[in-house]
Amino acid sequence: MAKLRIEKDPEHLMARLKGRLPDQRRVAGVDLGTNCGIAWCDYDKNTPVAEALIMAGQWDLSVAGYETNPLRHIRLKQFLSVLQPDLVGFEDVKYTPDKESFGGKPIGMIVARVASAAELLGGFKITLTTWAEERGIPAQGFAIGSIKKFATGKGNAGKEAMIKAANDRYGCDLDHLNYKTTGADNIADAMHVCAMVLERYAKGLFDAT
Repeated sequence: MAKLRIEKDPEHLMARLKGRLPDQRRVAGVDLGTNCGIAWCDYDKNTPVAEALIMAGQWDLSVAGYETNPLRHIRLKQFLSVLQPDLVGFEDVKYTPDKESFGGKPIGMIVARVASAAELLGGFKITLTTWAEERGIPAQGFAIGSIKKFATGKGNAGKEAMIKAANDRYGCDLDHLNYKTTGADNIADAMHVCAMVLERYAKGLFDAT
């Protein structure tokens, strides 16, 4: 099954963006990864948070052929520059391999996989926060347990529960069964992060210039 709503070219993102009004701020939620979950909302404080329209999708930060890993980070910055958020929240996740990653594999292979994934996610976080800092844009990371509790009321909720919560709260129709191939979990997580930032901004706990 194909990946859901995935943008491979930052220029294509422009076609999905609408101009915002002067009193609106663009709030973004990011689930960092190769298939990077992204959600955004153009919001003004006169609108109830429950009525805010959150848009979402994925950014393809993969490399292929003779491309090098730094291109992942260049592409992430390009996507951010096209989106032009005023506030950014991101899932500050630490990579933990699932049980399938351990079964019968040599310890060296497991360590190499964990180290590579942690390095990639750490690099993405540095790229995002540096991009934001250089532009004076507030950026805040949220622990995965906090995001899960916000979305479902349980800090240990599974991916299917997170996707169902996104469908219920934001009126979307993400497939909670085939998320491993579609990336629906990335989109759902990004939407929850975006909603967390929205609530904080509406309460005056997250300022934007």
